[in-house]
Amino acid sequence: MKKYLLLTFCISCSSMITPIDSFEDSQDLGVIENVGQIPEASGIVASYRNKGYLWTHNDSGDRNRIFLLDANGKGTREFNLEGATNRDWEAISMAQFPEGSYIYVGEIGDNNAVHQESAIYRVPEPDITATTAQYVTLKNVQKISFKYPDGPRDAECFLIDQVSKDIFIISKRENSKRLYKLSYPQSYTQTSTAEFIQELSFSTNPGTPSYITDGNVSVDNKEIIIKNYLQIFHWRRNANETIPEALKRTPTILPYMAEPQGEGVCFSQSNTGYYTISETGPSFVPVKLYFYKRK
Repeated sequence: MKKYLLLTFCISCSSMITPIDSFEDSQDLGVIENVGQIPEASGIVASYRNKGYLWTHNDSGDRNRIFLLDANGKGTREFNLEGATNRDWEAISMAQFPEGSYIYVGEIGDNNAVHQESAIYRVPEPDITATTAQYVTLKNVQKISFKYPDGPRDAECFLIDQVSKDIFIISKRENSKRLYKLSYPQSYTQTSTAEFIQELSFSTNPGTPSYITDGNVSVDNKEIIIKNYLQIFHWRRNANETIPEALKRTPTILPYMAEPQGEGVCFSQSNTGYYTISETGPSFVPVKLYFYKRK
């Protein structure tokens, strides 16, 4: 009888546990070690295969390369994406498949909205060891070419649903940002037309501060963060709720200390907090890494 009562009590308690979605103020992790090669860090994402590490990249004007940093911004390894081009890389994300994890790099920037096609590159994530060379070429790069149904768009944020593997792109500059979808499986051989889903009602103040600069879905697929230059927005997804359905709801505003030109944001792999990273901006302040710990 005692065992039965104890089991009943534990089940009742577990059903009452609620997630902690409050975060501490920023922890300044300092200037990144590879600052000389990463002056315009435009996106960031936590590695799946290499726990405690982060992937980042520069935006337009750089070569077709990404960089690996540890959780304190240390590291100088560079990885070239074979056959890719960097017209304007603005975001990076991850997705897990039965055969392993993949890195997705978004060539989605288009400041003047003149390019008829955009692209997202997909490449298997490598395992990193102490013997991994400083400069590595990643092979088997796949290209997801797409266009928008309503003409060229500038974007710096895409989200991957970690279950469905659908990709969602959010436009950057409009007063009412626009959400597009590339359904899984995405084509690697033909140019697809993204599906327009809906306009978004957050980050709608006019002008540069409201421009959407990055976003991320947590590894467990339960949380979404999206940032502009001054704010970070957060959603906890309800059961069976799609990303578009979640983004219709009013977000929570998370702590954020504005950076010189803060663009990248991602959850940590362990989901214990989120990172932000900045371009040098007009003041040419060296790129720093920041962490906001979950309370």
